[in-house]
Amino acid sequence: MRYAVLLLSLTLLTVSFGCAASQTKPSCPEAGVTEAGFPAGETQIASRADEITWVSCPPTLPAGCEMAVLEGNPKREMLFTVRFRTGSEFEMKPHWHPRNERVTILEGKVGVGFGDQIDRKNVTWFGPGDYYVNAKDAHHFVLADEPAVLQITGIGPWKANFLADD
Repeated sequence: MRYAVLLLSLTLLTVSFGCAASQTKPSCPEAGVTEAGFPAGETQIASRADEITWVSCPPTLPAGCEMAVLEGNPKREMLFTVRFRTGSEFEMKPHWHPRNERVTILEGKVGVGFGDQIDRKNVTWFGPGDYYVNAKDAHHFVLADEPAVLQITGIGPWKANFLADD
């Protein structure tokens, strides 16, 4: 009898967690979940890759860079997600950020190195699907030798503090 109760409890727990972990399943029996899979009454954010509007990066960033804000406002103290698209050659000089930045590479390859000067011999290259975190205050630089798309998530205000050129 105890075995049957335990088995039933585990089955119900598995079904409950399966639906909670995947709110996109229209077959979940939970009340308040729409057919599209979004909880009713909550704000949802969606960005379709082919519908993103790209704009030029601010003049403080390297020329040829484009960006799209997907969520939040990187200039305010809030969670934000921004995509950056680079040209065939991209070099972001050594800089640091006041807060951690979380980076996912979506296309191409991006090289990250640490230190106060660009040193191409000491760069770690990341490709599509790779993820890394630049810790706050860490002096680093970013390179791309081919077109690339990367996504950054963090808590604003996001700022790149460039090191003085020697």
